[in-house]
Amino acid sequence: MKKIFSFLVLLTGMTMVTSCSKNDATYTAPEILPITVADVLFGAGGGDGSIVANTTSSLIATTNASWLTLTTNGNTVTVTSQANTSLEARSAKIIVSAADGATASVVATQHGLLLALDAENSYLFKSTDNAPAIILDKSNVEFEQVISADWIHLDKVVEGYSITVDSNEGEYRHGTIELSFAAAEFKKVINIGQWGESFPFASLNTATYEDENGNSYTKDIQIVEGNDDGTWLIKGLMDEGDILFSKGIGDEFYVGAGYSPGTRTEGSTTYTLRCLLSAYNVNTGNRFYPTQISTQANNAYRMAFEWLTDEDANPSFDYVRNSTLSPNYRTDGIIVCKFNSPSSASSSARKGIVYEFLNLNFSSK
Repeated sequence: MKKIFSFLVLLTGMTMVTSCSKNDATYTAPEILPITVADVLFGAGGGDGSIVANTTSSLIATTNASWLTLTTNGNTVTVTSQANTSLEARSAKIIVSAADGATASVVATQHGLLLALDAENSYLFKSTDNAPAIILDKSNVEFEQVISADWIHLDKVVEGYSITVDSNEGEYRHGTIELSFAAAEFKKVINIGQWGESFPFASLNTATYEDENGNSYTKDIQIVEGNDDGTWLIKGLMDEGDILFSKGIGDEFYVGAGYSPGTRTEGSTTYTLRCLLSAYNVNTGNRFYPTQISTQANNAYRMAFEWLTDEDANPSFDYVRNSTLSPNYRTDGIIVCKFNSPSSASSSARKGIVYEFLNLNFSSK
């Protein structure tokens, strides 16, 4: 019994010694590193930020975020963020430590991606006196800009972007604006077209048309100035001669209904060729074959053209409806007829069709 008691006393003593040993131990918590600058809120496009500590010691910075890169220099940490291609915002902890043991934890945050660019495929400007074209943009990234011509200007405005162009004393011109955000594989090409003080007939080199059966044809043509001011010649469209067109009212040009591009000989007969308008009834599809010959530019048989542009702001020279026809009819081409009598021939002198240039269009290809 005496031995057992002695053993218990011994255990108690050991316990007391142990307890005293723990109570005597000291634990020093790391000092908090004072942070004076924490510029680590990033837009979706990424960029550089910084963390500055109030210390004379060199810093060490670590993070487990793969989208952040940390570079230290003295008491400053440069934080570089990659672009965020997700719609969700993200954050990451950065631990900053000084050589004297002081530490601090800083949270970096980045906005999610928002692409909200509302731009048309093309914008068309007059030769002079143009108001800016405004592109609405609520995106939270800066787009990389590539502008193809120095006469096109793109400026950042509150609404988004403003497009302006210099005055154009020459012919029609075309350029592009490219806005891209590579991280999201986003690219928008905007076509810019501008009319000049002179029309770009010299740039037209292709004629496309079809016959009544829907067969399509393409011809290499050339358009050159005529001998008189305001007249132009279409070369290469037909073998017998050139077709002349003249300036009309406004931006309209026309081929006179009785214009003769030349003659054609078949056997012993030489025919005079005459240009007549082709049109169709939009309700019935019936074709309208006028037989009257007249050189008047403003009568119901003239063929009227005007400049148009496609969705990429490329110019073309196409038909417009002849306003002196019934509203049910649409102009769509030229019919070249042959006659065996002079230009003053009556309608009964019409002998036949040599060419049908239906849905005729001139363009640069």
